[in-house]
This record gives sequence, structure tokens and C-alpha cells, in this order.
Amino acid sequence: MSYNEAETRYFLIDPVLRDKGYDSHQWLKLETPAPVEPTGPKGRRRKGSGRTDYLLCVQVGDMPKALPVAVLEAKKETEDPLKGMQQAKGYIDRYDVKYVFATNGHRYGEYDKFSGLQAGPIPFPDFPPHPDLTARFSRDTGIDVTQPEAKKLFMLDSAAYPDSRYYQDAAIRAAFEKIIRCRQDGEPARVLLSLATGAGKTIIAANLLWRLHEAEELPKPALFLCDRDELREQGYNKLKAVFGDNARIVKTEQGQNAARNARIHIATYQTLGLDDDTEDEKIASFLTDFYPEDAFSVIIIDECHRSAWGRWSEVLKRNPNAVHIGLTATPRQLRESKKKTAEDDEITANNRKYFGEPVYEYTLIQAQEDGYLAACEIVKRKPSIDSRTFTKEEILAAKPLDIRTGKPITAEDLTKSQYTGKDFDDELFIDMRTPAMCRDLFDLLCQNGGPEQKVIIFCTREIQADRVAMQMNNLYAAWCKENGQTTKDHYAFKCMGGKNNGSDMIEPMRGSGERAFIACTVDLLEAGVDIERLNAVVFFRYLESPIKFYQMLGRGTRIHEETDKYKFWLYDYTGVTDLFGTDFITRPPRPGGGGSGGGTGGGEEGGEDDVPAVAQITGQYVSITPQGRFILSSRDGRDVRIPVDEYRRGMIQRVLQEAHSLKEFRQLWVETQKRRLLIDHLISSNFSPELIRDIDQLNDCDLYDVFVHLGYRASALKRSERNWFYIDNNRSWFENVDPKAATVLMALGDQFELGGTEALETPALWDVPEISKAGGLAALKLIGKPPLVMHEAKMRLFGA
Repeated sequence: MSYNEAETRYFLIDPVLRDKGYDSHQWLKLETPAPVEPTGPKGRRRKGSGRTDYLLCVQVGDMPKALPVAVLEAKKETEDPLKGMQQAKGYIDRYDVKYVFATNGHRYGEYDKFSGLQAGPIPFPDFPPHPDLTARFSRDTGIDVTQPEAKKLFMLDSAAYPDSRYYQDAAIRAAFEKIIRCRQDGEPARVLLSLATGAGKTIIAANLLWRLHEAEELPKPALFLCDRDELREQGYNKLKAVFGDNARIVKTEQGQNAARNARIHIATYQTLGLDDDTEDEKIASFLTDFYPEDAFSVIIIDECHRSAWGRWSEVLKRNPNAVHIGLTATPRQLRESKKKTAEDDEITANNRKYFGEPVYEYTLIQAQEDGYLAACEIVKRKPSIDSRTFTKEEILAAKPLDIRTGKPITAEDLTKSQYTGKDFDDELFIDMRTPAMCRDLFDLLCQNGGPEQKVIIFCTREIQADRVAMQMNNLYAAWCKENGQTTKDHYAFKCMGGKNNGSDMIEPMRGSGERAFIACTVDLLEAGVDIERLNAVVFFRYLESPIKFYQMLGRGTRIHEETDKYKFWLYDYTGVTDLFGTDFITRPPRPGGGGSGGGTGGGEEGGEDDVPAVAQITGQYVSITPQGRFILSSRDGRDVRIPVDEYRRGMIQRVLQEAHSLKEFRQLWVETQKRRLLIDHLISSNFSPELIRDIDQLNDCDLYDVFVHLGYRASALKRSERNWFYIDNNRSWFENVDPKAATVLMALGDQFELGGTEALETPALWDVPEISKAGGLAALKLIGKPPLVMHEAKMRLFGA
């Protein structure tokens, strides 16, 4: 009898690896959580485990950590060792390794990233010994792993974050390899890392600096630079956990730099005087007063895509010999700016031009497939009024009033000849538009989990945020009264910058399940605010910038195990999801403006003096029309929203490829291995049968009935109905077999009704009291071989 995959590894593969000089520290077992699916209001993890992969490592001397250089794919003994190599090649970038090996314990195949060539099959006893693989890695990369410059590749993570996720470790290794190559070539060390929001970029920064510290490559302090206080506090908390009091926030204390004796300095651009308001002829006083040139060994620029148009390049230019590392969720190319200076353009105009291509990328879709970030379901809506275009003459004929003062609007107050949907609730308010969107959104929240969910609504401007908060509070109060519920504090609130403007509600929104549910904002929450329990992101504003869109979207991507949140909803009222998969190309924000990032409106309201009038018109009918539901997926390396109908068709087409008729499908379904293989094929093709069952409201049906209904046009029976037909149609069978066996067979239908097909294929089935009391497997032996009897029972069950 041949070995399965696990047995092949244990009996055939591991002994050869040990003989070749690879001890247990030189192959790493990596396991991801089970992937998440957007089923139900909060999503769920798939049953079972996630992906398990093995990395083959090289070790140098007594270095504390081995260096992963290859993926080792184990196949069961009877499989072709070259099977799956195409899929395995995708591991090269995912794990930042250089080689892929696949073996069945007898022969192996390999893929080499540097040559692009695949070889094999080769006798497994000829597998390269550890010294040969080490030499091969050094030769191919140009990195002599025995030299001091390679020491950082073999350092452990910090005690604060000792269990890096595989992609975090891969990102750090990729960064180190580029630093080594840059120094070998006599070039400045510039590194760009691109990871999805929520993937833990700050932890990457903390462990990266720790490994450099342990490798004695921080002779000078390191600077962690960000652009807002929230990010600074998050960075400080993570870095302090690693470095203790050697991590300090940069600020003035008694005329001195509070971080002057620390190894890790955490600062905002504003603290250093590098904000956008710095005049060209000025030099950042704090930077020059407290830091000489070449003061830092490493500078890490957090969210570098958000800051490339500021004057933060000053700190880079003053530290040309430091390692410069950019962290981003959205690497971008920037269009030309007419106001750029030649010097600033040299460093800041294009992240990729300055840092080079990202040395490591980890996308939102990858993180969702790995089970590290929440799945996403998209609901697209559209206000009917947004298809209208209003001319200046039509607006004046409607007798508009200033939304703030109630005074009549004049022709001079209207700065455009016509106004379209992108101007609504920004430069032109339609009195019923915001209430209609709020009513529709509230109904959707009630349908998809209830109104007391954590939600961010991105509004066009502060005036709209005030009105959205008012409408949502009124709707909630009415709902509570109608349902006999007590209203909870601060249900909906405006969340803007400045005192008494709602930013103090971020903490209760983040930490409490009893208050602060709906945050209505413009830009304040677009980045740097982690709210793991967030259930929905809503767009009432138009956007043209994919960078800003992905940042806003990222607020919902975190998983919150405590509340079983594995999914977030994206409610799109303005077509922003059209930006999925677009290139990150954006114009710089207007100097001194709110920074809508290519959208309309944006930012906080200005002062009370000389505020332009904002017209509001009444008498316009507004309805909200559904535009479809979508699943976020990946195609050709781009994030795409797939309409549910298209997703459903694709899944069923995949099923029909496996079984052309209902008869063939029934035969496949009752054979456990074939059925599980079908489900595995669907999941590996990014199809979730559970999701379609949930969307089509077939949760009382087994997946068998979902497939036969959608694929073979048969009626979808509920599990209870299928059990009833099973008992009723097979009475003569039960009456003509041993009574104990009949008891077991009839009980199978009851277990199916409770748990579906899976309930018939678990060892726990035989512990069910009714089945166990009747004799279980022993009872079935009275009428035949138990596997054959079970097969017949399932054929009868699914034959209704």
C-alpha cells in the first residue's frame, strides 16, 4: 500500500533531508489560518486548517536563525513529482524564496528563480546537500552568507513579536537583501515595501529594526517618520514593546529633544517642521536645531504614499547615507506637479522612482485568502438624482437658499454653469438626497446584522457629515421605539479634527460594543485608525483617487475574533468601487486644501469668515436604486469586484466540468474523496459554495441541493424535506432488513437533517446515542459491508 502525503514526508523525504545535512531547524513548517468567507452578516472562517507549506533553509555557523531559501512541496508517493510545479512557482514571491522543489520521495523536480528554468524529474537521493544549496544561494544572489553584512539575515525577531507571519518575515528578508545589494554596488540603500492595510506594517518595522540592532547595524539612531498623531502613537506603542525606553517620541521637553538619548526616534513631519505649510525658503528648525546631518542609520517612512508631496524630503536629503525604507499600502506613480521644485522632484515625485520597485508586495486579496484579513461583500446603490445635471438657470429657478444662513442664493454665488452628481451635497445640496441615502443604509444595516454595527460613513464635507449623523440618530431612535429597545449613547456622531468635533469618540468606537456606532467623517478616519470591530465602510462621497479609496477601504479589513467579525460590508452609493484594480496614479492635493485626493469636496470646514455660500434646493424626488451585489476577488493580479450572478455562473460551470449530468453529480457526491476534491477545486479557484448558499437564502439546504438546483435545474430540497423523502420512499427497504440495521439507516436521515452531508462522514456519527445503541457499524455488517451499505443509503438519500 502506497504512502499518503504525510507518510511520504515522514518515511521517504525527511530521512533523505537529514542525510543531506538538513536538520530539523532547517526546514520550517508554515501554517496559515483557514481562509475567511463573506457569508452571513459577519462572515466566517472555513472549516479545517489553512495552507501548510514547508520552507527549506540554509544555516551558517551558530547564527540564531536559519534563512529560508526554497519551498519544499511534498507529494504522496504515487504522484508525479512535477505535478503542481506551476502552482508552486507562485510561492517564489509569496515567501521571497529563490527555488521550488517538489518530490514524492523517489524523484524530485525543481524551479530556479534566477534562470527561470524547471528541471526534473531527478532521483531524490541526488537532492543537493545543505552545503551545496548554501553555496548556490550565495552564488545566485551575490550575497556571501559567511560575511558580517549577511548577519542580519539570520537574526531572530524581538521577544515582543516573536512569531512573525510568513509575509512579515519575507518582507524583512527582502528588504535586507536589497540593502546588501545596494551597498555592494555602492548605491544608496532605498527600499519600498507594499503591504495591505491591516497586514502589520508597524510590526514589520519594529522587527526589522530589532534585527538590525541585533546584527550591530544601528550605530546611530533610527527614525520612524509618519504624518499624523494617531500613526505616531501606534508606532510608539509597537516600538516601545520591542525597545522599551530606547524608543521615544520626538518632542521638545525643557528646551531639549525628549528622544535625544534613545535608539529609536518616533516623529511626525509636523514635529520636525516638515509639513506642507513650510515655506520654500525656510528650513525645518526642529530638525536642524536638534539633529546634525547624517544623524540616523535608518529612516522608515510610514504610509509614504500619503506624504510624497510634502517637504519631508528635507530629512532624507540631510541623511543621504542612512537606509531609507518606505512603507505603503498603495505604491503609486504621481503625475507631474507644476509647482514642484527640482530638488523635491528628485526625491518625492515618485515613490517607485526614489525607492525602486517594491521588494515585497502583499495584497488585500492574498491576506483574505490566507485568513489574516476580513473578507468583503460589496453592495452598490445609486441615488436616482445623481443622473441629473442642473444648470445654473435651473438652480436659480428653484429658489435656492444658503444651507447655513437660509438666505437666498444669487447668480454670483453659483460658480459653475452646471452641476452634476459629483457636486451634490458638496457645492449643491439636494434636500432629500442625504435623507434618502441614510434611510436606505439604515434598512441595509437592519437586514445585514442589525443597526448597532460599527460603521464609518465617508461624507463629502462637514456640512453633510452633520446631516448624516442627525438622520442616522433619528432613524435609530425610531427603530428603538418601534422595537422596544433602549437607545445607546452616541449612536451616530460626526468625527472631524479639532476640539469638540467628535475625534474623542474614536476610542469608544474602537473599544466599546455599547456606544459610538456610526462615525460620519470626511478625511479624519481615512488612514492610521485601527478599528478591528468595524463592520461596514460606506461611501456617500465621490472619489477619483484609488489611493484614497484603498486607504478608506482599509479601515474595515481587520478581523476581530472577539466579536466573530471575519467580513466587512462595503456600501457604495457613488460608484467608488469602480476604482478596484485601477493604477495608483493621482494628482497631488491642492496646496492647503482639505486633500480630497482627486475627489470632490473633502476636508474640514473652514473658519466662519468669508465662507462661500452653499446652495440647497428643495422639491426634488430622490429614490435609491440597487446596482447589484459583488464579491471582491482577484483576476490577472488585480483586485476586481465580481457580480454575484457572474460569480455564481463561474462556480456552477466549474461543477459541470466535473459532472455533466445529475446522475454523474450524485455519484460524485456520495463518494467522500471525490466530493471533497470538488470542493477543494472550487475553493482553490476562489469560489465559495457556502457564500452562494447564503446569498441565495438556501441555508436550510445541503450544498448538494444548492448545486443540483443551480447546475441541473432540479428542485432544491431543505435538509428536513430530503430526510422526509428518504424515510418515506424507502420504507420497504427498512422493513426488509435487520431491525437494528434499519434503526441505524433511518437515523442517518436525522443526522443529515441536522448537519448535512458532512454529518454522515464524521467519526462522531457512530457516537450518536440512537445509532450507538442500535449497534452502529456492527448493525450494518448484518446486511452487508458497511462502506457499501453507507454508499447505498446516501444514493437513496440523494435520489429524491
